Amino acid sequence: MTYKNENIIDKKTLKLIMKNNIFLKRQQKKQALLALIFLIPVLVALTVSTLIPSVYNIIISFTNYGLNHYFEFDFIGFKNYIKIFSLNSNSPFFPVLGWTLVWMFVGTILNYFLGMLLAIFFNNPNLKERNIYRSLLIIPWALPGVIAIQMWHGMLGTDGVFNQILNLFGIHSVSWLNSVFWSRFWVIIVNAWLSFPYFMTITYAALQSIPDELYEAADIDGAGKFYKFRRITFPLLNKTLAPLIITQFAFQFNNFNLIYLLTNGGPRNSLGNYFGSTDILVSYTFNIMRELQQYGLTAAYGVITFILTIFIIVISTFSIKGLKEEF
Repeated sequence: MTYKNENIIDKKTLKLIMKNNIFLKRQQKKQALLALIFLIPVLVALTVSTLIPSVYNIIISFTNYGLNHYFEFDFIGFKNYIKIFSLNSNSPFFPVLGWTLVWMFVGTILNYFLGMLLAIFFNNPNLKERNIYRSLLIIPWALPGVIAIQMWHGMLGTDGVFNQILNLFGIHSVSWLNSVFWSRFWVIIVNAWLSFPYFMTITYAALQSIPDELYEAADIDGAGKFYKFRRITFPLLNKTLAPLIITQFAFQFNNFNLIYLLTNGGPRNSLGNYFGSTDILVSYTFNIMRELQQYGLTAAYGVITFILTIFIIVISTFSIKGLKEEF
């Protein structure tokens, strides 16, 4: 083959490659356009349902908008935020925030470890009828949350099941939901009762992904059960379940339903008119909106709650060992 022929082939090949590239670029543009067309309804829905209300909420937080200034309201700058953080205005922000953080950490850690211990217990192949027991323990998760919480509210009432049992033994009834200690104790317990089945199920599934060879090697080295849990089970579970812990922190920080339905934030007479011993930031914000009807102040609390939630997620992400390697 002569040099001239080789040149012709190279030019033809080059033209063919260029045509293919042009064709591929056109196809990629068509696919990108098609993907954008499918995304437009989602983007519109997110804008209408999330972005616009969020921007409106931020704007309202700088006004005196409320029942007394419903049609004519003024921009007042940072006065709502100053009122929230001011110690001189008897703002309940810091007491409510303190309990909210305690509630979030205790609830998340208790739910996580309770579900983990039960999952490890039922992962024992020598346990007879373990599938039946595990299925029964999923019942709290299967029940509608509103019904389950109302059931607990009834059982903890003055004439509820728990007080009836105490009366059988000659013990006086206890005001479970009218005591600061007991009301906080029971919101944590009921939260654990509602949440542990989910953690148990997820942890049980994660346990199946741990290779048996690791435990066999540990047995050969003479490792005990606690050592295997500390060196094999817990580190691998922590890496797998770390994202779940992050979402739980955010969920518990804003867990309005349980607080509102079980205690309604009470008892109130111990702390103030508009917030009680079990109120978290979200439920207290709801009280301001419902009872004081100061919508500008409510919006400011909403903005602060949102910022704190993002802050907690970021701090948790970089603090939990299982996620450190990803960032």
